[in-house]
Amino acid sequence: MSNKVFIGFIVFVIVGSVGYFALNKKNNPAPERLGTSQQDKGQKHVEGIEKQSNKGGQPPTSGDHAISPLPWQVYDQEIPDSVAIHNLEHGGIYISYRPDVPKEQIDKIKAVFFEPFSIDNFTPNKVVLAPRPLNESPIILSSWTQSQKFESFDEEQMVQYYRTNVGKSPEAGAQ
Repeated sequence: MSNKVFIGFIVFVIVGSVGYFALNKKNNPAPERLGTSQQDKGQKHVEGIEKQSNKGGQPPTSGDHAISPLPWQVYDQEIPDSVAIHNLEHGGIYISYRPDVPKEQIDKIKAVFFEPFSIDNFTPNKVVLAPRPLNESPIILSSWTQSQKFESFDEEQMVQYYRTNVGKSPEAGAQ
């Protein structure tokens, strides 16, 4: 086989592969993010903001925030919104709930999102769960510029929210 034929074959394979993947992506777009879109308020790191008090309604999904994110885990105490925002910036999901949500529902959320996982082939790795007394809804899932309110535990919708929103942020690759 001559060099020209070999080079032509390689070019053909590369062009064909690029075309295939481009068409496949166009025909199978990424699923639309679940939840309600929120205004992007930036992503400025601010020293000393960790002690800033939370405001009522729902957790912010972007904006000025603490310099360091939290470890991905369950928290028994309320966490400052300004710290949780940094986790959202890293592509994570913040699940906040009012303290009056029944313990059984919180246990179900823990079983879905933390080890030992209750759903086969679903092992989320970027989740923070914490009480938030000022939530306007019993449970709120937040991600970068997106949120969804829940009146009670809804496994299917919560898993779908995670799948369509995790990693959709300015620094998704960060831990």
